[in-house]
Amino acid sequence: MKPFLPTLAAVLCAARRPLLAGLLLAGSGPLLAQSLNDIPMAVKNNVPPNFMFMIDSSGSMTNVVPASPYNASTDYSASGCTGGNVVGSSSEVWLRVNSGVPNIRISGTDYRHWSAVSTGSRRCFARDTVYFAKLVADNSGLPSSYLPAQYTGNYLNWYFGINGDATMYPQSGWSQRKRYVISGVSYQVQTRWDIAKASATDVINGLPVTSPPSVRVGLSAYSTTSGNGGRLVRGMGDLTATHRSNLTSSISSLTNSGNTPLAETLADIGRYMATGYTGNVSAGENVSNVSIDNFLRHNGRTACLGGATCTGNDAVPSSPSIGTTSRPIQYWCQRSYAFLMTDGRPQGDQELSNNTYLRDYDRDCVGGLGSNCVGGATGAVANWDRKTSRSYESNGSDYLDDVAKALFDVDLRPNLPSPDATARPKRNNLSTYVIGFADLQVQNDPLLISTAQQGGGLFLNAADGDALTPAFRRVVTDAFAKDASAAAVAVANAQITLNNVGYASSYRSGSWYGDLVAYSLDTSTGLQTGNDIWSLRSNLSAQSPSSRKIATFNGTAGVAFTSALTYAGMPSTLSSGVINYLRGDRTGEGSTYRQRQDVLGDIINAEPVVVTYSGNVPIIFQGANDGMLHVVDGRTSATATTRGQELWAYVPKLLHENLAELSDPAYSHRYYIDGTPAVAEVTGVGFSRLLVGGLGKGGRGYYALDISSYEAATEADVASKVKWEFSPTGMGYSYGTPLIVKVGSDWRVVVASGYDASVTGRVWVLNPADGSVVKTIDTGVGSSGLAHLGKLANVAADVDTSYVWGADNLGNVWRFDITGSGSASAVRIASLVDDGGSLAQPVTAAPEVSQVSGSTTRFLIQIGTGRYLADADVPGTGANTEATQRQSVYGLVDDVTLSSSAALISNLRGTNGSSCPTGGGNGSLVCQALSYNSGTGTYQATTHAVNLTTGRGWYLDLPTDSTPSSNNMINGRIVSKPAVTSAGTLALTVNIPTNVQCDPGGRSWFLALNSATGGAVLRNVGGNTYYDAGFFLGYALASRPVIVTTSAGKRALIRMSDKTVRAPEVPEPASTAAQWRRIYWRPVN
Repeated sequence: MKPFLPTLAAVLCAARRPLLAGLLLAGSGPLLAQSLNDIPMAVKNNVPPNFMFMIDSSGSMTNVVPASPYNASTDYSASGCTGGNVVGSSSEVWLRVNSGVPNIRISGTDYRHWSAVSTGSRRCFARDTVYFAKLVADNSGLPSSYLPAQYTGNYLNWYFGINGDATMYPQSGWSQRKRYVISGVSYQVQTRWDIAKASATDVINGLPVTSPPSVRVGLSAYSTTSGNGGRLVRGMGDLTATHRSNLTSSISSLTNSGNTPLAETLADIGRYMATGYTGNVSAGENVSNVSIDNFLRHNGRTACLGGATCTGNDAVPSSPSIGTTSRPIQYWCQRSYAFLMTDGRPQGDQELSNNTYLRDYDRDCVGGLGSNCVGGATGAVANWDRKTSRSYESNGSDYLDDVAKALFDVDLRPNLPSPDATARPKRNNLSTYVIGFADLQVQNDPLLISTAQQGGGLFLNAADGDALTPAFRRVVTDAFAKDASAAAVAVANAQITLNNVGYASSYRSGSWYGDLVAYSLDTSTGLQTGNDIWSLRSNLSAQSPSSRKIATFNGTAGVAFTSALTYAGMPSTLSSGVINYLRGDRTGEGSTYRQRQDVLGDIINAEPVVVTYSGNVPIIFQGANDGMLHVVDGRTSATATTRGQELWAYVPKLLHENLAELSDPAYSHRYYIDGTPAVAEVTGVGFSRLLVGGLGKGGRGYYALDISSYEAATEADVASKVKWEFSPTGMGYSYGTPLIVKVGSDWRVVVASGYDASVTGRVWVLNPADGSVVKTIDTGVGSSGLAHLGKLANVAADVDTSYVWGADNLGNVWRFDITGSGSASAVRIASLVDDGGSLAQPVTAAPEVSQVSGSTTRFLIQIGTGRYLADADVPGTGANTEATQRQSVYGLVDDVTLSSSAALISNLRGTNGSSCPTGGGNGSLVCQALSYNSGTGTYQATTHAVNLTTGRGWYLDLPTDSTPSSNNMINGRIVSKPAVTSAGTLALTVNIPTNVQCDPGGRSWFLALNSATGGAVLRNVGGNTYYDAGFFLGYALASRPVIVTTSAGKRALIRMSDKTVRAPEVPEPASTAAQWRRIYWRPVN
């Protein structure tokens, strides 16, 4: 029977069968005496982004903000107040406080509110009329010289009135603003300044303090020195606990007065960000080789955060001799963001009129666009770039979006070059975000909106205090997400595709939130087309905690995971408050509990598993480091009301002891559910579909769920799906994906002892019904780090399985006979050593297993070597010997009829040493070699003959020469599971980790070899031409390859640690008799 060839549109990730994943980029093997890292390795090279918060410190921030107990839906009109007693809309209203009594001052005359007194000069306001008013008085009892704000008459009636409750709203004891009393406690209404400082403090307190730092933060405001431009309140610095405390103290000490020079201040911020560079820059259409100082100069002075004198705390150091730690931008890949919070449009902001580079940088007054500008094409000079369709303050300008675009376009640090300008172009620019706060005029101001659009950021409205903090958090989250995408802090696993839909997971370090997204695929390339269709992160953050259906295990049965949870031996740290927090309750965040950017935790090594149910409903099972397995509706049709929504979730009891750490304000990072589960349809156990998952570094054990149905109407329904948990004494961290196989007439679950086990390396064969041990198979080797197992690939799920294979950190490759019961010993097939013949090559990924053609007892075990899990695995100071050891790819033939001694492949390399002689050498394995072709930029492989029927296989050593100079394979290793196409191409990724900052973990290559020989893939039958074997993927680490069949042929989808996707073509051997075969492959319903 011909093998079933899945197409991208019809099958590959699984029309009706789950495809399981196995990449462990951030954790792939045991470290023996070393520590297993709790922070993903790839993010250690990250460069933290720069966040500059600019807080509007103008006088208008003195205005009050309508907020509770005021209720806009309540009518506060004064009964009986009509005619001339109603204040006209043209009147500007002031508060005057006289001996603690509030008065309405209009044109120098004082009135009382109609509801406050029954006689005398009284006034009220028309409910729906909008007035300009100053509602905060200074110590003299009258407002100072700040600009008024707009308020509805309804609010002014509430503000000045008694509102039917003289006790709650007393007309005495006022100082500077309205006083009200609740439960005997006196309060004052809040000003914009009160709210802005509190919100900025909350957001900065919510930013992660990590080591190494995940963000750098600075603080600026408007200048108090000269009334023009901005001032540096706190310089940019790594967000340590001390720096955060200094920032919040500075916010608390800020005072407000004066104008709103937004454009000047942003130009000053730009020059500050360029600290360390005094040369020339080029940007846009009319800026070519211009001094950075002249480019950002306004009104004859060099831009700086501080005013014309540029001294003291306001000064910007610009000397190249300044220490690098004082420079905001320190690395060529570093990203920078400015967050402007303003309650007003630009005012006193016209000094850029003499700057020929900035005053119309966006060219919207040039040529045919001149008619849009006041004064035509010359309006940028004489009329401050104002547009005929916009309104401005008396001394305002339209320069702000010009400055934002210029700072987004320009490279502020040309003296920080990229190490490879062609492959990794750089631009140290500044993205600008704008929050329009409180004032109705700024909440949809076209200039502010254009500023964010042209500055590469977002514009957000915040009408009051309830909206300002979320607005700050949103711009911060958006900036973090952009930084993650470009700076490669979001390591995402290999994509899973279903029909024409892809699913991919990712994470953001520092904030430690994750995401699972769905998107459409191009059927010819396998790559994403268009925007994400849905995001689990967004959906889960919007979901009510009480509406979620979450279950756990109490040691006996499944139970609801709620604040009422209790069982014997339950950890005291798992309090009701912590449980509510884990369910998504945000109460107490930033004080009692850790501040989260989002509810969904980071997703690092746990890949999404897709299972299709009746009616072609795709359901995603996604583990995350928030302690939960999330079950998600994978549908993408807009008619599916729950698409992208969490349907239910499971929290393993194995994690209960450590769950409280997630809520700890001092949390750094640890793993929880970091393993990819396995799914299979089973019979004879009382249910039809089983999921078994490990925890990775999150814990020592496995959990099992009955997922015969994905539906759950209540938490009791979810609890009924819980089957068992398995964690025997001595077990290590459960990094491997379990195997669920049919053995004779029975089904079995097979798991390995894992990393950092206190027992010898072993395999347990479990009863899927209850998790009881049926058989134990021991290698007899201690501290071996046996974690990943493989079985015969791409066969029907119900094919009888007698053997599984695995390899360990000591380079031992094992065969395990899983038939029968009791205990047994594993059979060692090989001990892998490097080209020096003395140092074991660690194996930290599952093998790919095929069957040799013409034999029912000979199997080809394809496996790569290498490790990447701890700092010591990365070349450099403190590295272990394996960090620079030469690694290899092997194809080992195992004849299962051979006894233990005969099965062991001895003399693997013969006398080949570090070379591969013509013909393949004299070892038990035939050698192949790679050589670099500088003309094509690819590697080519040798084509030595290999006989799998009589021989023991082949090996290929990764190159160790320095050609090419910048992107060679020196220190490369294979840390993810290979894949084999139906035609016999072995596809795998080679990762070369580094500790160089700005590298997203390192670089990587894609290898495509003939699985039967380990050499090059033949192009044509009878020919002598071969495909290239090695292709450079980029300066980022690579996931395992997922092979898809597109309309243009086979491609390998590879998810990179910079969050991009590569889809190289997969060359396949010419149609000739293969030396190995697949028995059968069909989708499972």
